[in-house]
Amino acid sequence: MLFVEHYRSTEWCVSNRPITASKIRSADPTNRADLPVNSSESKQISKPAVPKNKQKRIPFAKIGFSLSLLLSIGAGTLLGRVIPINAIDWGGLLSGRKPEEVLMESLGRKLERPYQILVLGVDRVLEAPLGSPESFNGRSDSMLLIRFDPDTRSVDILSIPRDTQVPIPGYGVTKINAANVYGGAALAQEIVSEKLNDVEIDRYVRLDTSGLSALVDALGGIEVNVPKRMKYVDKTQKLNINLYPGLQTLNGEQAEGYARFRHDEDGDLGRIQRQQIVLKALKAKIAHPSIVMHLPDLINIMKKHVDSNLSFDEMMAISTFSLTVKPDRIKANSLKGRPSEPNEFRYSYWIVNSDDVEMAIAGKFKTK
Repeated sequence: MLFVEHYRSTEWCVSNRPITASKIRSADPTNRADLPVNSSESKQISKPAVPKNKQKRIPFAKIGFSLSLLLSIGAGTLLGRVIPINAIDWGGLLSGRKPEEVLMESLGRKLERPYQILVLGVDRVLEAPLGSPESFNGRSDSMLLIRFDPDTRSVDILSIPRDTQVPIPGYGVTKINAANVYGGAALAQEIVSEKLNDVEIDRYVRLDTSGLSALVDALGGIEVNVPKRMKYVDKTQKLNINLYPGLQTLNGEQAEGYARFRHDEDGDLGRIQRQQIVLKALKAKIAHPSIVMHLPDLINIMKKHVDSNLSFDEMMAISTFSLTVKPDRIKANSLKGRPSEPNEFRYSYWIVNSDDVEMAIAGKFKTK
């Protein structure tokens, strides 16, 4: 998902309506859950002194218990200072929500309303400085429309094939992945919205291809079952894919190669499926409660690889929400269609008709 030097506090959205993400943790140092503890003082009873050589040894088990108790009290005090008592979803705890989910939500931000975000994995412009606006103006190697819905506690992901045929004003009929090259994120949002029955797009995120590698390395790798031998070299994008089949932990470079490989009989559809597998593996890696404490560090690592108009609070809200969504509430699909015939057009395209679009959008994404 989740998740930024480009995350400005100034808010912007396609629909021209403000979006807010409320902070659960107050910045006011007086807003703490330091609750007084009432304890009665026990009466002191004098006992005869015990000779030093006859003092009893305290069992190790009791020492361990005492240390555990002190650590628990210390941890509780720390959490009390970090998380206001009214920030915890007590009702959710009573109704069966997992404690780690409630903790993660309390530490982060709460998603106030549904967001629909266009996520573009773009080929980095190698001659442009890393992290510069120009470095994100390459073709979109992957394109995802994602809806985060706190009302239904669900996530819908629609993968849009990069070869989808679309008309782009001033450039004629071409592939949808060219929109980012011709007009940046703004044009990409416009073209995607028009193709998908005027679907609403609240924000965008552009991730350069090396950003996935950096994120995976920051997490210590992801576990993926590679289905077959994958070998391909792309000197233009400095991509060297060399994977063997089997369940294994992939580092950043290997994960990027696995997600971007498309030189087999499955073509673009197989690549989309692998991207979704990587997303699930990343979520499984990030879902551990201890990772939440490092979310700001992970976001800082991604600064030079991400361009977005999401604010920091919005990113934290979406990241926290994504971590607490149950796996069965995440639905991933791809835009149906057909490959063009060999002599149908000058170039090969993914042809999508109105029925394909309606099937992908109806009941899942909000339109204008």
